Amino acid sequence: MASAPTFSLQSTLPRLPVPSLEATCARYLHSLRPLLTETEFQESERRVQSFLASPLSRQLQERLIDLDRSTPSNWLDDGFWLQKAYHEWREPVLVNSNWFMLGIDDAHHPKSLLANNAKRPSGHYTYFQVRRAAHMISEGVDFKELIDSQKLPIDMLRGGKAQCMHQYTRIFGVTRIPQPQCDTFSNVNESATHIIILVRNQMYPLHVYKQQNGQRVRASKEEIENDLLAIVNDVQTQPLQAPIPILTGAHRDHWAKTRNHLLCVSAVNRESLTVVEDALFALSLDDHGVGNDTGDWTRNVFTGQGTGSNRWFDKSLNFVVEANGKCALLGEHSPCDALTASYVFDHMLKKPCPPNASTANIQPMKSAAPVERLLFEVDETVHQHLQEARDDTAKTIALSDCRVLIWDQYGTTWVKKYAKVSPDAFFQMSLQLAYYKIHKRVNATYETASTRQFLHGRTETIRTCSVDTKKLVEAWENNQVDSKTKYQLLQTACKSHTAYTVASSNGQGCDRHLLALRLLNASEPNTELHPIFTDPAYAESQNWRLSTSGLHAGIRLMGTGFGAIVPDGYGINYMAAPTLVKYGMECKRVKETVSTLEFSKVLSDTLTELRQVCEDVNGKEQPSAKM
Repeated sequence: MASAPTFSLQSTLPRLPVPSLEATCARYLHSLRPLLTETEFQESERRVQSFLASPLSRQLQERLIDLDRSTPSNWLDDGFWLQKAYHEWREPVLVNSNWFMLGIDDAHHPKSLLANNAKRPSGHYTYFQVRRAAHMISEGVDFKELIDSQKLPIDMLRGGKAQCMHQYTRIFGVTRIPQPQCDTFSNVNESATHIIILVRNQMYPLHVYKQQNGQRVRASKEEIENDLLAIVNDVQTQPLQAPIPILTGAHRDHWAKTRNHLLCVSAVNRESLTVVEDALFALSLDDHGVGNDTGDWTRNVFTGQGTGSNRWFDKSLNFVVEANGKCALLGEHSPCDALTASYVFDHMLKKPCPPNASTANIQPMKSAAPVERLLFEVDETVHQHLQEARDDTAKTIALSDCRVLIWDQYGTTWVKKYAKVSPDAFFQMSLQLAYYKIHKRVNATYETASTRQFLHGRTETIRTCSVDTKKLVEAWENNQVDSKTKYQLLQTACKSHTAYTVASSNGQGCDRHLLALRLLNASEPNTELHPIFTDPAYAESQNWRLSTSGLHAGIRLMGTGFGAIVPDGYGINYMAAPTLVKYGMECKRVKETVSTLEFSKVLSDTLTELRQVCEDVNGKEQPSAKM
């Protein structure tokens, strides 16, 4: 039975609700308790009650309701979120707004390319690399056609509730454009017929649709593979131009200024940038293989070979295929959430690559096939900006520490059977415990809740750090507390977390509502911010030293992650599968944090301890009886 057309239920989706002032303030106050002393809490409570009792709070709430009534889809998405959460942030998107995903090795992956821990010296491309890239490109176009033809099944929640599919229209043909003070998007070009290939910081349009007898025809995998071979031959035999992609990793105002100058230098530059920005997606071929170590692999993908090279950090999707054939995805966060983009990558990895590809290096030779390389005319000012961008990206990259921990001792199946709690809550508690062991304090923690049950819904905050998680972490390493008590504390903390998750997913979290009220307050003429928003506790409760998110099981994904939100924090994504869980993590190399390697070790010890406590209480798994 055919599923309903992809966008056929959009008109039936409810709008994101505007929570009541009372509910938001109550939830906010409750979230402050584990973070404050009793005296501090009483002061914050006084400010909150003052806000609730003030005419201002009602005025702001009514303005927000008016805004909701006047926006086409969603008061948050249409009114605030994109600008405030992403486009006004001036730090480089490199590491800060980008996310990464590591792909599984192909079923037909040549063993010789995975030998020596999959490491390969730089300077060469391989035939298998090109074949896998061509296969991925074709499968990516296939996914886009599912969207265009509305044959992509609607994402459903349990109970048959439809989720919003709007984000699928913001995956292909989308590029973030640097502008002074606040970025924007290029016009979403879903009708584009090309992608962009990056090799050694050179860029080539590759046409995935071609004209034949006046008709638009999709290119075959063989045609795409031949075009890629021609591109590789060109980059190996022709002089290299200025490395324009490096500019995309710089500070946003610097990149905005440079881009504007580039456009003024020559009309050729406008033409080339438009081709890049309109492309359905980008794919980078790297002339090396960094190996299987997740720290090295993540760093290569996430930071552009450790130098900000060969990536267009502003593209919504930038796939990466190394010379060893290993693949990954780099994404820009603002157009859509990583969860939505992950379904594209998963689709690209489902079918094995065509077998029997050569593992040999591609030897440089002039290709007879026509190749179009994007040209840029640069002057001395552009060269100066390029050097500044190199310096800028070098600082960002030197500060970043990232890796993936693959914990294979147990996964969601064990959690359900022996911990008897929500797997998401369980793995959140593992992070709370690890953080407390390292830093000897609790801290405001962000977890992403999806609000896609609402029209154009994206996310709300789950405030993981609660009164109950604080009790759990403070008791955990106390030898006077027995396993039964620890388990009871774990259960209580998980139930508290699940309740907050449900509220947030139902549009009843406190963070997005308070953000809108604060911004509306700031826009009121001749009106100061109410003390609820200037309270130090308000800022501290959003100082996300732990910024976390859970994705799906990701059977074909080897880990995913994103950058820490604050300089002294950690960004951690986890993918919990039936028998394992993958934690992707990033932090800065500062004295306030430990390395991701150390965090991984503490987290591993914590997961072992959690298993011990749960099995002490609920019994151990018995080995199956032999016949």
